[in-house]
Formats: sequence, C-alpha cells, structure tokens
Amino acid sequence: MFKIAVFGFYGPDQVRMAAEGDPHLSPVDTESFMRLVWAMEPVESRIGPGGSAPCFVKLSSVASQPVYVQSLSNRMAPGAGLLRCDGYVAIIDAVKILAPRAIQTALQRLAALRPDAHLIIAAGRQNEPDALSSDEIRAVLGLHHDLPVYPYVLTEPKTVHRLIRRLARYIDDPGRAAPPIFAGEEAAPALARTPPASETTPPPAVEAPPPLPHVHGIAQVGIAVADLERALDFYRGLLGFRVLGQFDWPQAGLTITHLDSGRTLLELVSGAEPPVSEIPAQGPRPLRPGARHITLRVTDLDTIVDQLVCADVPLLHAPATLMDGVRLAAVADPDGTPVVLFEGDIVYRRR
Repeated sequence: MFKIAVFGFYGPDQVRMAAEGDPHLSPVDTESFMRLVWAMEPVESRIGPGGSAPCFVKLSSVASQPVYVQSLSNRMAPGAGLLRCDGYVAIIDAVKILAPRAIQTALQRLAALRPDAHLIIAAGRQNEPDALSSDEIRAVLGLHHDLPVYPYVLTEPKTVHRLIRRLARYIDDPGRAAPPIFAGEEAAPALARTPPASETTPPPAVEAPPPLPHVHGIAQVGIAVADLERALDFYRGLLGFRVLGQFDWPQAGLTITHLDSGRTLLELVSGAEPPVSEIPAQGPRPLRPGARHITLRVTDLDTIVDQLVCADVPLLHAPATLMDGVRLAAVADPDGTPVVLFEGDIVYRRR
C-alpha cells in the first residue's frame, strides 16, 4: 500500500474564500485536481461517496500495490508533513505564485518530517503564455534542480493522470532515492552497511533469569467487520495502520487480520460467524459487526479529524476538551464502530 497526499496554495493567507460568489485568487485548486484523480479508477472499483470533490481515492492499477490519494483541507498545506505518506503533490499556480514564502515554509516542514518521501510540484496553468517555466519555478522557490515540476492543465485530465502515475512509479521503485526539495541540499546518505556475522564477534551468552509473571497491558483490540476490504480502506488507508498478516480459522469460518496500531494490535474479524469460543452445531451464523469502541492516542487531534471528515468519515463527536490538557473526538469506522481519538495525558483523581 502506498499513500499520496495532495495539497495546494491559493492565496497569501492559504485560506480559499468559502463564501458563495467570492472569486478565488487562483483558478487552480485541489478539488478540481482530485476530481481528475477520481476519474482514474474504474467505476466498479471506486470507494467512497463520489460527488464533485472526493477527498480520498483508492487507485488499484497504477502500481504494484493499491495507491491511496488523499487531499488536505484547504487551510492545511503547512501541516502536510504530519501525514505519514510515501509521496506528496504540491499544487501551485504557475501563472501567479501567490505565496512563495508560505510555500517554502510548508515544504521546509515537509522536508524535515518526511525527508525520504517523494514530492512532485504540480504547476497549474503552465500551458498559458504568461506561466513560469519549470526552471523559473525552481528559481523563485529555491527548489533543487532534480525536484520534479510537471505541468497541470485544468482542462486536460491526462496531465493529472500522468503526474499521479509517475509519482506512484517513483514510490514503487525501491532503488530510486527521492531528490532533495531545496537547492544546495544533498540527497539523503545511504544507510550504513551492516557487517556480516563473520566480521563481528558475538558477546558471550548470558543466561537470563526466568521471567516473572506480569500483565503488560492490552495486546489487541478485536472488531468484527462486515466487509474486510472496506474496513482496510479505513484502518489501513485512512488511519495508516500497517497490515502485519492474516490467517484463517476454518472451523469458525473466520478470517483474522492483524494490523500494527502502535503498542496494541488491531484485530479485524471477518467471515461467516462471530468470534465466540464455542461453535454451534447448527452451522454458520451471521457475523455481527462492531465493538463498543476503540481508542487511539493521537498527536494534533484537529488535523487528523479534518482529514477524516474531508474523506467523508462520519464525525460522532467534534473535538472537545475533556480536562486540562486532554482533548478527544470520535468518528465511526465503515461498520459504525466508534473510534475515539484521544490527545493528552489524563491525570487520575482516584484509583
């Protein structure tokens, strides 16, 4: 699975005017770009509500793995690096670069947080006579000469399709290092070679004392899901959890999928029967999806909620303060299971 984030710059304050009838400072915007990305996936395999401006698209045929393309809400370009993505598309207006300093600030943060991720500059309206060339755009923004700058023409879907396919191909190539973002920077150095076992002398074995009985905490959270692929689109595609593996439980008619969600495993249970200890003799029963809720500790709660709402994830509870230094929100996964997003440290008043 690969993830690509799309964001753009539309005015000096980085906030597109939302009131109906207000002119945009630039005709280039993320919504029109994402509509063209949406059109890349065949109708029968699209996910999400569709509509005029989808914020989350799954592409199944542009790379060796599924590619998830997610757009940021319009005010969030400076926070692009907070998304753990393999690639990023920064949309600018090649006719009038409205906020070069804001663009540089956002890209600097991205370079600091995701130095190994691939970035492509989508130069909107570069086909117009007054547009800056790719080299001129690099000079204005101080970008590295190897950083890709590709034209994006609002009326030509092929320009967006070519850009996304190229970025996916870059990500899919394990031998290709991402170029630096800014001029004067060097590419990330290669990882130090690990000496073979013959070059190292193992320390003498020390017999470890037997482990003491100890409860370490919750090992996993199990959720029954009605549609495994739809659940993976949410937990893997949107929340970024890594699939560790999968196994079948033939006697119960179940498939168990484990995801790495930090210090706890997330277990998605799919199949014909619910996860019960005793299997009835009458045969398979309908799987009842859900759990009471799961809670995820997060950093930057508002940014994550914005991204999920942008992808049409139901918001059950808007971000709110629980106590000093603690905030939470809640969304629903595709089966309606509440997912609580939690930020901060609780100070317990009693035990």
